[in-house]
Amino acid sequence: MLIGLLLVLGGIYFAGYAMAGDKLPKNTSMAGIQIGGLTADEAVSKLQTEYAAQADKPFVINAEGRRLELKPSDAGMSVDYPQTVDQAGAGKSLAPTHIWRVLTGGGAIEPVTRVDQNKLTGAVGQLAGQVNKEPKDATVAFAGAELKRTPGEDAIELRQTELTNTLKSAYLNQTDVEAKIKRTPPTITDAKVEEVVNSYAGPAVSGPIKVDTGKGVVEVTPTMIGNSSTIKLEGDKLQGSTDGEKLFKEAQPAIKKLDLKEPKDAQFKFEGGRPTVVPSVDGAQLGKDNFLKAVLPAVPTTDKREVKAELTPAPAKFTTEQANQQLPKEVIGEFTTYYPHADYRNTNLGLAAQRISGNTVPKGEVFSLDKALGSRSSGYVDGYVIDGGKLKKENAGGISQSATTVFNAAWFAGLEDVQHQPHTLYFDRYPAGRESTIYSGVIDVKFRNTTDNAIYLESSVNRSSPGGKGSITVKIWGTKKWDIESPEPTKSNFYNGKTITDNSPTCEPQSASPGFTASYYRLFKVNGQVVKREDQSWKYSATDEIKCTKP
Repeated sequence: MLIGLLLVLGGIYFAGYAMAGDKLPKNTSMAGIQIGGLTADEAVSKLQTEYAAQADKPFVINAEGRRLELKPSDAGMSVDYPQTVDQAGAGKSLAPTHIWRVLTGGGAIEPVTRVDQNKLTGAVGQLAGQVNKEPKDATVAFAGAELKRTPGEDAIELRQTELTNTLKSAYLNQTDVEAKIKRTPPTITDAKVEEVVNSYAGPAVSGPIKVDTGKGVVEVTPTMIGNSSTIKLEGDKLQGSTDGEKLFKEAQPAIKKLDLKEPKDAQFKFEGGRPTVVPSVDGAQLGKDNFLKAVLPAVPTTDKREVKAELTPAPAKFTTEQANQQLPKEVIGEFTTYYPHADYRNTNLGLAAQRISGNTVPKGEVFSLDKALGSRSSGYVDGYVIDGGKLKKENAGGISQSATTVFNAAWFAGLEDVQHQPHTLYFDRYPAGRESTIYSGVIDVKFRNTTDNAIYLESSVNRSSPGGKGSITVKIWGTKKWDIESPEPTKSNFYNGKTITDNSPTCEPQSASPGFTASYYRLFKVNGQVVKREDQSWKYSATDEIKCTKP
């Protein structure tokens, strides 16, 4: 009977062992997925199929209002399914307790996770690249009478180590994650901008500064102040400043409106057959120093913007004393050119002579004939000019004769040739090459006074009459420094032009003349000795013959 009982019990035991086999305990589950009664391989396969989506559900990371997503698999985070199944106790065993637990036991198990730290760190670093931001300084600048401001922005830095640890803890437990941010203020904060606006910039453009000179009030506007002011970082503070030089320049239009007597330089006038002195007259001015002394302290204020500034004398640049010392006493250069009769030449050259006469050129200064002749629309009449090798009518035609005459007078006075340009075509009433044209705003005759004293220009016209010739003379009075010798120019390399037939209504007939090269020079002598030589040359175009066949 005992043997029979043992046989029965043995049968039950081996039946249980056979039933248990290598399966997981009956009630085993993970995350609600039943895997009891399955072999280890079957359990791993089932978990991989049914839990994969949950295991890789993206983290939703809130970085101060910015929503970021990160899949665990992209961060090196995963479930180790074989290890997870292994902890449930799968596998064959003869131990009665194991057989019993497989047949009747088991329960919920936790997944075993794995983290690739390098991959996680890299993924968090990429998130930081989306979140991190450099600081942006607050700005303030003058824009005329306004202040242009932009707010500052803090630097934002994702705390990567903390987020890495948070993600590891949250994996499979929660997907919503809060990221911690480090904020660093910019060098120039909104508070610093506010400080300089209140202390300097705001008051600076709060209204005009009125400067009482005793001869009128100069209104220094906020725009003038803003255009002259800047704001810069000095140390750890913003500082406003106003450039006095710029402000004085900005205020010039307002200063010029004052009823101030302008200084007048001493002049020479031709009287009694020679130059005499017209005395200089001093004026008054609002000088830079007095202007800035009154205005700059008022710039950063709002309640002290009415100030007083003293006027100072404005002496003439060329005084009576200087004029008497430099009074031209002799003619140092003189030249006369002749012209065939034409009413327009009498008018234009007569006006040119009037405007040339009386010009004083101090030592070292440059005379401009174009400037002396003035606007060509003021008093001049139409006359002939050269345009593209042809003669045509144009306002102030013929005044180039004054250019040739002035150039030669300056040439024989030994003055420095600054600018001149001969005609493209040769006119036999001028010295070949040693002549000049003039065209308003384009071609000028300029010379520099290289003598030791001032010079004075005198010019006159001997008007022509029908059938006769007229002339224009220019004399330069001064103090002789050199004796000038300049022989007549030489001509070489002659060539001929062509014949042109023109049927246009505006055609003007023209005779042919050859082109050639003109060469000339001048010698500067002191006590009979040559101290300098200057050579010049000019190539003239051939004058084409123009035949007009007007319909």
